[in-house]
Amino acid sequence: MADAPYLKYFGLKEEPFSTVANPRFFFLTPTHSTALEKTRYTVQAGKGLAIVYGQTGTGKSSLARLLHGDFLEKGFRSVLLVNPNFPTPFALLRKIAVEFQVSPTYSYGETLERLKSFLFEHGRNPEAPIVLIVDEAQALRYPLLELLRQMMNYETNEMKLLQLVLFGEDTLRGKLAHALGASFRSRVAMASALYPLTTDEVAEMVAFRWYVASGAKKHPFTEEALVTLFQTSGGVPREVATIADNALLSAFLDKKQTVDRDAIEKAARDRQLHLGHVPKKGNHG
Repeated sequence: MADAPYLKYFGLKEEPFSTVANPRFFFLTPTHSTALEKTRYTVQAGKGLAIVYGQTGTGKSSLARLLHGDFLEKGFRSVLLVNPNFPTPFALLRKIAVEFQVSPTYSYGETLERLKSFLFEHGRNPEAPIVLIVDEAQALRYPLLELLRQMMNYETNEMKLLQLVLFGEDTLRGKLAHALGASFRSRVAMASALYPLTTDEVAEMVAFRWYVASGAKKHPFTEEALVTLFQTSGGVPREVATIADNALLSAFLDKKQTVDRDAIEKAARDRQLHLGHVPKKGNHG
């Protein structure tokens, strides 16, 4: 993948506003930090099931990858599943088994029994719990949730043998509120929610990402540009990054050393024009 043309011009080592879920560029707001700590506690205490809700673009995938990496560094047996839209519970079961290096068979019952044996053999150590993280969990249909619920029943007197963390959009909340999701919902030990950034947090996110990408240089965004960036992005981190990146390219093409309000507005208009996307107005900050 080619580097952005503005890197050398602005003295950057990396793209500061890539929307790839890179933990190094993940800006932790107090809301994100709270969700992170609550989820860590749920896993380390062996409580079983934690859920993090959030609208598209609020950092769920980045937080999931950050947690997964953190768990692996701690010596946990952690697996991260993304886009879990499996056609059948058996397909999901086989995927989970393979990821935990448990050999599946062509029998649902036998595969489940092998995974159960694995959990009872390795899941009793509170210093190295077994963790399954599922991103885009709103894609889980009720039969898949029922399989996960069944696996949550494996426990000792002290702890759940599988620590399950779901990251999903608000539609997951609605799904669990339905009668079909009641049994699964009752097993939630801790739930958190991610929200759009405030005006100050947008400015802090830009400064943080620029610091990481440049090696401590000051960013070129004016104060007016940052306020406009908040307004046009609605404070959604992914929108902030996309509009900021487009504005940075515009400034480079115009041979400007700063990114001003006009550059942000132009980037937002172009995004709306070409993608049919209308950013929400920020309403707090």
